Amino acid sequence: MDYKKAVAQLREASRRAVRELGFLENRYCETGCTHSQCHVLVELDVRRRVTVGELAEILGQDISSTSRTLRTLIDRGFVESLVDSRDGRRRPYRLTKAGRTKTQEIHRLADSQTRAALELLSSADQDIVIKGLSLYAQALERSNKLALIKIRPIAPGDDEAMSAVIRQVMTEFGAVGNGMSIEDQEVNRMFEAYKGERSAYFVAVKGGTLLGGAGVHQLEGCDDPGVCELRKLYVLPEGRGMGLGRQLMDRCFSAAQHMDYRHIYLETIDNMIHARHLFEKYGFRNLKAPMGQSGHHGCTIWAIREL
Repeated sequence: MDYKKAVAQLREASRRAVRELGFLENRYCETGCTHSQCHVLVELDVRRRVTVGELAEILGQDISSTSRTLRTLIDRGFVESLVDSRDGRRRPYRLTKAGRTKTQEIHRLADSQTRAALELLSSADQDIVIKGLSLYAQALERSNKLALIKIRPIAPGDDEAMSAVIRQVMTEFGAVGNGMSIEDQEVNRMFEAYKGERSAYFVAVKGGTLLGGAGVHQLEGCDDPGVCELRKLYVLPEGRGMGLGRQLMDRCFSAAQHMDYRHIYLETIDNMIHARHLFEKYGFRNLKAPMGQSGHHGCTIWAIREL
């Protein structure tokens, strides 16, 4: 795909949609509400009651901006705050009767606007628009989540958290017991194990939470010094589905090239289906037998690719 052309075309289509939907106006049609206020009202209608923090995360805004919008809606009588009987510190928000009426008005206008546009398309084109827009929205959501994650070299203080990630993920996929890398001594001291000149390990961190990691190390027991091993690529469930595995691999490949490796080798198991698909996309070709002496005789799949 010509991504440069695709990006230009999608951005142009997005700009046209933004103009035609009226997002450049201060108010949404005759509702008397700003677009931000409409979004808040609709989300409260869908979710019934949420805290300001939850709402900010849903809308992709900072808490202060969401709080300002909520205060305006409270002043207008559309939203009210509650006290959680189970947790006095938690203050959820919900629509008032007037807020529900206003939200129904917003839905009617939005439904009418959307239907008028869809009626100009054939049934087949309607399906294309709905599917394409849904996929694009999902991709944007994943991309925005990924942007909040920082990938950096492992630090001494990461050992405990990274060890927990490795043990959780390997247990999840049944990769436990003798012959599996979960038994490696380095699991408890990852920083020390990868601080050599021809080794590197990277961790993915969101806020103060470590979500995963991956590293490269010279393949043990291999006579060719130009072969390294992709090791311990593991991501927690909350970090999956947004391309984090690919970003970790890209950092590993870049580091391996910088360290003058010519090939990168890996070992895995049948159960890790999504990881195997990722490796295939990156051009790894399967081998009939393992290389080197990793000690991981519990692995069932071996693969290699050029750097």
